[in-house]
Amino acid sequence: MEQVAKLKARPMVYGKRDRHWRPLTWAQMGTRVTHAAAGLIALGMQSGEPIAILADSGPEWVLADLAILSAGAVTVPIYETSTPAQSAWVLDHAECRLVFVHTAEQMSKVLSVRHQLPRLAYVVHFDERIMRGVDAPEVPTDLKVMSLLDLEALGCEQGDPGDVEARIAALDGEDLLTIIYTSGTTGTPKGVMLTHANMIADCEGTAQALALNPSDVILSFLPLSHAFERMAVGYMALLFQGATVYFAEGMGRLIQNMGEVKPTVMTGVPRVYEKVYARFMAHQRRAGQVQRVISRWALAVGKRVSRAHDAGRRVHPLLQAQYKVAGEQVFAQLRARMGGRLRFLVSGGAPLVPEIAGFFHAAGVLILEGYGLTETAPVVTVNRLESFRFGTVGLPLSNVRVRLAADGEIMVKGPNVMRGYYKDPAATAAVLSADGWLSTGDVGELDADGFLRITDRKKDLFKTAGGKYIAPQHLEGLLRARPLIEQACVIGDRRPYCVALIVPDMPAIEALADDKGLNWRGPADLVRLAPIRKALSADVDAVNAELGRHEQVRAFKVLPTPFSEAAGLLTASQKTKRRAIIQRYAALVEALYTEAPRRLRRG
Repeated sequence: MEQVAKLKARPMVYGKRDRHWRPLTWAQMGTRVTHAAAGLIALGMQSGEPIAILADSGPEWVLADLAILSAGAVTVPIYETSTPAQSAWVLDHAECRLVFVHTAEQMSKVLSVRHQLPRLAYVVHFDERIMRGVDAPEVPTDLKVMSLLDLEALGCEQGDPGDVEARIAALDGEDLLTIIYTSGTTGTPKGVMLTHANMIADCEGTAQALALNPSDVILSFLPLSHAFERMAVGYMALLFQGATVYFAEGMGRLIQNMGEVKPTVMTGVPRVYEKVYARFMAHQRRAGQVQRVISRWALAVGKRVSRAHDAGRRVHPLLQAQYKVAGEQVFAQLRARMGGRLRFLVSGGAPLVPEIAGFFHAAGVLILEGYGLTETAPVVTVNRLESFRFGTVGLPLSNVRVRLAADGEIMVKGPNVMRGYYKDPAATAAVLSADGWLSTGDVGELDADGFLRITDRKKDLFKTAGGKYIAPQHLEGLLRARPLIEQACVIGDRRPYCVALIVPDMPAIEALADDKGLNWRGPADLVRLAPIRKALSADVDAVNAELGRHEQVRAFKVLPTPFSEAAGLLTASQKTKRRAIIQRYAALVEALYTEAPRRLRRG
């Protein structure tokens, strides 16, 4: 509320409705949050009580979150893509009596599992028109359904702002702010308990490391149900500084929205940047010979500048002049499409291939890769504008300590480390030591200057039959960086060599098929065509050329259908569920080991 009193008429958040960006000012948000919080109190919500949000990201998500916290309660985000069963599990485990929803589909999910949730008493939706599209059983008589505006009206008419002020004043840093259920690549989700002190420590450390300021504008497109977007640079850390947040219309309109909003800061996951890189490279391949030569020269110049910055060397004036020309001749249009005002991009959630980071830096857009976990609220390390090193996830925040265990596991200690897992003391004790060190489950190495490099997940490392350890996420990142590959799953645990299941980038291979005049009837037919397989094989060969002999992919199968969360093959944060994929495609995997393997390069 201090920011509300100070910033008042400044826009706080924007959402797009009826093709127009519509703001909520700090004063408007403050009033609506107070009324909604008073409404929650009038409904009997108690301090410390878990309240869920199952909704798409946007201004209403922020309003609901801040109202829950202002009522002294605890926010429980649920991924908007969760199945009804997954949603029911979280609502039941957290013992939620109230849930916020956004769409008719989300309302239907809740109503379809209401019989499993005897504690659930209220559903608050964001859209007055929502019930017209609901496809679910009728609303039970013991379940109260109301709109967000109804909740605010209740708070305005029957609530007392003084009660909200008292709830806020009574909050302590060690009180719970949120319970975030980790998606997990295996097993049942665990509820990560984060306190107000955890959030403040991480916001302060992140804002300092990235030099966030009130004039920053962010375009947020990742789910607020994920700790990375909500508590790092997608929402809380920026609002902590008084900056402005726009909520994108979705991945399909991201580039268009960037041109409209002209953000100064944006977060993303590696796959977003990989797509931009692949599209750029595909466009250059289709260009004329002169343009291809110019592009190769520009990329080479950019890489030389990147290496100089990476090594802390001064960029020679002649090289700096070439870099300027390269930017104007080749990359100006790319930067303009991204809004033209970006100070930097942030990448997290999975390893970013250094080649991708180098490409963007060559284009004049710096990607600052960071590292964190839900359990650390979430940021642990991040590269800085003045101090970055591609291929690493940067330096620890100023208030965070990092060390490596004997086996290379990354250990973290600081005021951002979670209280523990909700209702699961055994799981808490397994990762959190008595003196506050968190075992992350990630394996890494620290260089002489303290930059952290992630090598893989401790549980995701596998050993081939020849006794060689493989880091599959690294190999998958290299494969996804190729222009024709959308997804990849590398397999080889206790096997003689590595193989891969590959999902192609369908628009890219469709364009290739059209260029070659190929006839095809659908995705399954397209991926079987010999020229397409030959092109994909060339991409795999290009990756193998960068790898040691034991890491190389000896065989692969092409899948016409992407891995998806709905199929149980991706987590909510889009990480591959390796075990589930191997199980789903067991016959294909076995065939890869019975067919003759591809010949490896020597060396």
